[in-house]
Amino acid sequence: MPFTWFEYQSMLLVLVRVTALIAAAPILGDRQIPQMVKVGLGVFVALLLLPLLSPAPSTYTTTPAFLLAVAKEVMVGVTLGFVAHLMFYGIQFSGQFVSLQMGFAAAQIFDPSSESNVPVIGQFYYIVAVLLYFAVGGHQFLIEALRTSFEAIPLTGLHWESSFFQYMIGLTSDVFTIALRIAAPVFVTILLTEFALGMLARLVPQMNIFIFGFPLKILAGMLMIAISMPIFGRVFRVVYQTSQTDLYRIIQLIAP
Repeated sequence: MPFTWFEYQSMLLVLVRVTALIAAAPILGDRQIPQMVKVGLGVFVALLLLPLLSPAPSTYTTTPAFLLAVAKEVMVGVTLGFVAHLMFYGIQFSGQFVSLQMGFAAAQIFDPSSESNVPVIGQFYYIVAVLLYFAVGGHQFLIEALRTSFEAIPLTGLHWESSFFQYMIGLTSDVFTIALRIAAPVFVTILLTEFALGMLARLVPQMNIFIFGFPLKILAGMLMIAISMPIFGRVFRVVYQTSQTDLYRIIQLIAP
């Protein structure tokens, strides 16, 4: 089919936004996924979205103008992917917090997705969150949000307001709130265990609390993690629904 040069440029801009979102999105943007797979997925999604979109206006008649348009599409995709990824940052941080309280801070494994060492509990929470994310259709929601972004933010139509940066700061601070909500059951259990050990140390000074308390905190923490898994699922659903609302709100804030 014959296409004009500007239509080819519009196709490229669509591909740029899609691949930028995939690179920053949770799970799909993990570093353990080959780059060619990400590019292939981006091309496939872009081809699915092309019939639903109209070509961008021919406002980029020079090379610098077109490069600026590419930069705008990258920023849109990366912003949407980063907002969708914030909930996973909170979940991993909660695992690190729990590991620190249980005494597992030194027990770390290599995480291929971030290419860094992470606590065992943090990686466990992340794997459970990934399974729940696919179970509730998070990957499908990302595609739907991407389609909605093209309707609200046409190609080269990125527009930032001051409220956008304020909202992003609030979302970043919510990462700590998510971590505390998930880690609260284990944190309270470890706190009560520490209190009981302190009382025991006062009543029986001859007992070596340091040797006795370390395995006791691990046992109490592991039991509470197992017991609180249903709570983790409910908290994840609430956080996921909040993430959906935040993503649509970000689309509105950067729409022209």
